[in-house]
Amino acid sequence: MADPLPSAASALLRGSRRLVVKIGSSLLAPPEGMTGADIQGLAADLAAFSGEVTVVTSGAVASGRRIARITGDGLASRQALSATGQIALMARWQEALAAEGLTAAQILLTADVLEDRTRYLNARAAFRALHAAGIVPLVNENDAVATQELRAGDNDRLAAQTAGLLDADTLVLLSDVDGLYDRPPGEPGARHRPALSRRELAGLDLGGMESRSGVGTGGMASKLRAAALASSWGVGVIIASGMPARPLRALLSGEAKATVIEAAAAPMPARRRWLSGRSVAAARVFIDAGAAQALAAGNSLLAVGVKGSEGRFEAGDLLAVEAEGETIGYGLAACSDAALSAGKARLVLHRDDLVLEAR
Repeated sequence: MADPLPSAASALLRGSRRLVVKIGSSLLAPPEGMTGADIQGLAADLAAFSGEVTVVTSGAVASGRRIARITGDGLASRQALSATGQIALMARWQEALAAEGLTAAQILLTADVLEDRTRYLNARAAFRALHAAGIVPLVNENDAVATQELRAGDNDRLAAQTAGLLDADTLVLLSDVDGLYDRPPGEPGARHRPALSRRELAGLDLGGMESRSGVGTGGMASKLRAAALASSWGVGVIIASGMPARPLRALLSGEAKATVIEAAAAPMPARRRWLSGRSVAAARVFIDAGAAQALAAGNSLLAVGVKGSEGRFEAGDLLAVEAEGETIGYGLAACSDAALSAGKARLVLHRDDLVLEAR
């Protein structure tokens, strides 16, 4: 019996009008002696796509290491490497896209841009203007001004957040492996997993799946976390290899293996996508079992169901909601911690400003 995945990946790509493609550092700046991706071939694939396409590109820090005599692995050194390598990385992309008749644009994002509602909407408007002009946005995290250590998988999550920001149909995560295996792909007997349901994805143990390449900051674990986020919004996700000369064409033709992640049946509304993509909570509220059941049924969180809180917050701040020692969701506060503790608040989180974690 033929493997059903290639047709699923092909159908997903053929039915897409908005596509986000993420390519990792291990492909763009591979370790010494290893072959990287054919960036010109990928540019040709992007030129052949008939809809809106956005690229999330890693590789600035790794590129900086090759051209700058900057030592150390601390935050300041990596910021300097990123600033140096970003120019070289964009030059490569600009040249490759220009050869295919495409114009490139650079967009550097930070977490605060994606978590602030006004800046989020401004970023979306900028993307829309670029796409309307037929320009390909090249997205990277603005590591040169990051205020915290670069975290494992940042650009995988950034790619998922970008897909949500743009209301994309499909997110393609290109790596140096052709999807998920039931054990490390180099081990004898390792079996490729052509598809994952959202339930199967939620049940995976991601321990031991982090990057070991020494180049990228992610790994399969970060790709699966990003896939979980994007798929919860109704975005189809493909995890595939970027090593073929024309990786997207290989997926379209069925020549390449990949892992397809099932998308939620109903797309999440734009405001709730923005809310669930936020990651830094101002404070936490602890709720009782009755309140947790009420939230699961689609109701708002009332003060009567709150057992306590931790941290200071004002109306509009992001709150983490905790029940029985577990974070079950996030929402925008409808009151301040002062009003809550003084018994002057009735509504704590409105249901329209609340997103529960997938269970």
